[in-house]
Amino acid sequence: GAGRKLSKEERKLARKEAERRDYVAAAGGQASLRRVLRAYAAHDPDVGYCQGMNFIAAMFLTFMSEEEAFWLLVHVMNEEPCRMRGLFGEGMAHAHRVLHVAEGLIRQFLPKLAGHLERENVHVTMYVTQWLLTLYASSFPFDLVTRVWDCFLAEGWKIVFRVMLAILDRASPDLMRLRFEEILGYFRELPGKIDGDATLDASLKIPLRRRHIEKLETEWDARQKGR
Repeated sequence: GAGRKLSKEERKLARKEAERRDYVAAAGGQASLRRVLRAYAAHDPDVGYCQGMNFIAAMFLTFMSEEEAFWLLVHVMNEEPCRMRGLFGEGMAHAHRVLHVAEGLIRQFLPKLAGHLERENVHVTMYVTQWLLTLYASSFPFDLVTRVWDCFLAEGWKIVFRVMLAILDRASPDLMRLRFEEILGYFRELPGKIDGDATLDASLKIPLRRRHIEKLETEWDARQKGR
């Protein structure tokens, strides 16, 4: 009933949900966000504004001024080890490469789950696209998002794939029992159920090496040249 006390777990989930709702509105809210995104579109008209950039800029604004958020956005779009610009530019060429790597890593590290999802016609693009294009900033708990971004700014893409594999590994027993429609519903609800610290700790135990990523990137690049 209404008078029932919330369990520790329920309080934790409620707090995370409040954080997620708040952090797009933080640091002066939507007006700040619009100014940063307009400034970036003027700075880089070939890319302009693309869906997904708003989550990234909003997350930056929770830590810094509008000007600092703008320059960090410029940095992550253009400089190593991040170079996110290809995710959003015309044709989104880098996005297709990232998704190819994601699909290959899921097959390599979680073969049973990969086989089940393929049999149910659930393609990788149906569930990891927004995770990867925003580096989890679109809908995941703030504690996970900030820790992923800390690693990403220093080391690049490996942490992004590590976290993807940790999330899927944890969800695998549930997903293996579900069919197509139920799987899609499960993925819609999943971000709100994630424990950020536990997920990141689990991700660091996955034996993913840079060579695994580079092999799949090389495979993708060769395939594109052959077209």
